[in-house]
Amino acid sequence: MTTRPRVGLLHYTSPPIIGGVETILHEQAVRLAARGYPVTILSGRGGPLPEQHAAKLAVIPELDSRETAVSAVREALDRGDIPSEFATLRAEIMQRLTTELDELDVLIVHNALTLHFNLPLTAALWTLADRHRARIISWVHDISWLNPIYRPWMHEGEPWDLLRRQHPRITSIFVSAQRLQEWNQLTAAALDTTHVIPNGIDAGALLKLGPRATELNEHFGLLSTDIVMLAPVRITKRKNLEWAIEAAAGVRDSGRSVQLLITGPPGPHNPRSLDYVADLKRLTERLGLQQSVRFLFEERSAASSEHAVDAATLSDLYMLSDVVVLPSASEGFGLPLAEAALFRVPVVCTDLPAFREVAPEGATFVPASEGSAAFTAAVLRAIQSPAARVRHHVINALSWDHIVAERLEPLLTSPS
Repeated sequence: MTTRPRVGLLHYTSPPIIGGVETILHEQAVRLAARGYPVTILSGRGGPLPEQHAAKLAVIPELDSRETAVSAVREALDRGDIPSEFATLRAEIMQRLTTELDELDVLIVHNALTLHFNLPLTAALWTLADRHRARIISWVHDISWLNPIYRPWMHEGEPWDLLRRQHPRITSIFVSAQRLQEWNQLTAAALDTTHVIPNGIDAGALLKLGPRATELNEHFGLLSTDIVMLAPVRITKRKNLEWAIEAAAGVRDSGRSVQLLITGPPGPHNPRSLDYVADLKRLTERLGLQQSVRFLFEERSAASSEHAVDAATLSDLYMLSDVVVLPSASEGFGLPLAEAALFRVPVVCTDLPAFREVAPEGATFVPASEGSAAFTAAVLRAIQSPAARVRHHVINALSWDHIVAERLEPLLTSPS
């Protein structure tokens, strides 16, 4: 079995201290640990970590940008003076970091190689990059030389010049193409876009999904599916759910993965409702959608014996959905249109007076006389909206799971 490289993550401070870089460091640590990487966080201040089992925390006070000795040296450096304490502090940091680096294979340094908040640390890292076997990766969020606020504190020569040089043995990674371009212009480096790894998001956490929706997401891979269609209705003949299933086939045939969630159980008053469920399942099989059409009344929760989708879970499903489909043949009211409007989810529905009354604008209305093909075409148009495209770019390209698996892990396991 391949041994995972031992990874260190370094920043001035660490969680639970709140900050953008601290959040990124924490996400990288937790997700790498979950994939079997031994992780150590090195910081000057912070802890205990929210997930103490995920990573070891090594607190080295001299890494903190606000540590007393560091602050005194920084004040002199800001004036353009290099105090004698600079060399002493650099040596102390090198000694402490060497001990930690002896137990690591890779060290990811967040910002400390491009910001001026602790220049003795920057200088120590430059020296260690030449002397130590561990690979050093500079994760660039910000650059002091290019920040108008910090630029007055930059002076010619070392140690300030270290912040605008590309060390030949340090791999630089940038959180955006803009930062990469700025770095290339500043340093005359010629790094390409393979050096860009963006920050990520945890969509499930951001959406605050409840336990039942979390189960459904994990079971059906909703956040990793291209298009999630929601039919928030009971299963009765007049709901005309054949059109929803045929629209799902149209989405699939357009080259996208799709999940159609039918939330309600069969109608409780018509004994033929189960026959209608059987008809819908036969259609699903004929279209090859057995892994895409979900009758949620059949999905038992691991946490309870209840089948039904409750109000809280329905709210979550609206947030997880790309389009609400309501192909009903008749309705007395259109509550799902009102619910979808609150969650800003596009709606494609048949052109019924009850639906028009609830949502005279905003929904896509398809005359029943135009048939299933017209309904499918309307769904395909709805999922091409700019909002839907941005949503899927964010969920797919910027999810932490994608970034760690596709970009960060290859970086850590590559020889250089």
